[in-house]
Amino acid sequence: MKAPSAKWRIGRVVTYPVFRWFLGLREFGKGNIPEEGPVIIASNHRSAWDPPLLGFAAYPREVHFIAKRELFNPVLGPIIRLYNAHPIKRSASARGALLTALELLKKGYAIVIFPEGTRNRTDKPLLPLRRGIQWIAYNPDIRDDVKVVPAWIDGKPGNFTVIFGKPISPADVSEDEFLNLLRDRLLSLRDSLLHSKENKKEVKRYGT
Repeated sequence: MKAPSAKWRIGRVVTYPVFRWFLGLREFGKGNIPEEGPVIIASNHRSAWDPPLLGFAAYPREVHFIAKRELFNPVLGPIIRLYNAHPIKRSASARGALLTALELLKKGYAIVIFPEGTRNRTDKPLLPLRRGIQWIAYNPDIRDDVKVVPAWIDGKPGNFTVIFGKPISPADVSEDEFLNLLRDRLLSLRDSLLHSKENKKEVKRYGT
């Protein structure tokens, strides 16, 4: 496995108290993240905490993010750029973001994608999944190599949990079935977390 960069290792040490003690983060199923090669971590999206939670939980795999350009202000911009955030113009077509993600995957990076396309502010557990992630995963340049790892984030500051599920190989799944399969996997992870309130072993079973 390629070692994470120095900035990633330093960031892990510096932010460890924040994620472990203030945010109360626990992660399960980290072994489901391939150690190398192109990876899409596909997660539900509820809050602004989600990208850093996934970045910390996926360690030692270093991940990349695509963020709206408005976040790259003089204060926050240098920090998130240092930690692998790539700006996309909010007014630009969605295709621009997809192409940026594709280029990162071609380089063998792991990237975080929120397949709902926006933050879920409803009472529904999951919004309809958009086809952008399907377009990326089934691009002929990466389809045979990329793995899609479903992830579910639950909780609030002081009690966050991230669970990673078994990877999906687009090369082994019909493109027409992909979004439904991904949705089913995401909701299964959610169910495993709900069950874990009564049986903590359930999380480990689903997450590995």
